[in-house]
Amino acid sequence: MITERTCGKTGLRLAAATAEIGFRVAKDRYGALSVLSNAIVGPLPITSTAAKATPDRRGRYDTLGSTIYLADSRRCAYAEVLVGFRKDRAAVAKVAESIGWAVDAYIAQVLEDARTNGVDAPWSVSVDWQMDRSIYEIRMPHSGWWARMDHPDTLNALEKLAPTVPGMTEVLQVLTAGSISSEDRAVTTILAEIIRQQVLDDGSEPLGISFPSKTLFGRCWAYWDRRFDAGLPSGSNDLHQLSSQNVGPDPEFTYVTDYYDLPLLGRHP
Repeated sequence: MITERTCGKTGLRLAAATAEIGFRVAKDRYGALSVLSNAIVGPLPITSTAAKATPDRRGRYDTLGSTIYLADSRRCAYAEVLVGFRKDRAAVAKVAESIGWAVDAYIAQVLEDARTNGVDAPWSVSVDWQMDRSIYEIRMPHSGWWARMDHPDTLNALEKLAPTVPGMTEVLQVLTAGSISSEDRAVTTILAEIIRQQVLDDGSEPLGISFPSKTLFGRCWAYWDRRFDAGLPSGSNDLHQLSSQNVGPDPEFTYVTDYYDLPLLGRHP
């Protein structure tokens, strides 16, 4: 069985779907496979100074429609979802530097002040956050192809497939590993949409993108839920939930919060 190849039509590097098990952390009230539909790829429209400062909350490989992100292990899924808490901690460190404090000393002071005032540290993982979320075990597609983002063939193919976008022509025509895995959603969402629009040499459409986790804990997938976007019921080759568990009691969750020194409130025994 061929597990990886280069598409003869598009030039994209492809990894075969083999019914892998993926993991995803999501709020219980939405469920494992519910995501917001994205309506914009490329640069966000700028309507005012205030809008320009609004954070871009799109996922790295969001396309027009529904994109579901999964990881190859529980540990990787937790590392991905906790990045926001690490950013909160980094913001405190930036404040420390701006006022001339040593970062460790300032963080220690923030923790002490929080305890004194009976509040949580800004980067604490609250009990509510834990109780609201579960980790879901999901069966991936058993056939089809993922576009492997971390391969020179994919870089080369995207340079040839990328359209001319005002203000971004040079960026899209000279791609590097850094540009396709960057935090610049104006670039990465365009590239993802280009891949989603392709028809492969066997007549199929890409399932989504396979890429290394930015945390280096494993690999991730960005799955494009085409049937849902078309108003169709789930098919036999779509994602299927196998199990779920609240994140709080999971030892892998505790491992990752400890690894990143994130205070875990209401720690389970």
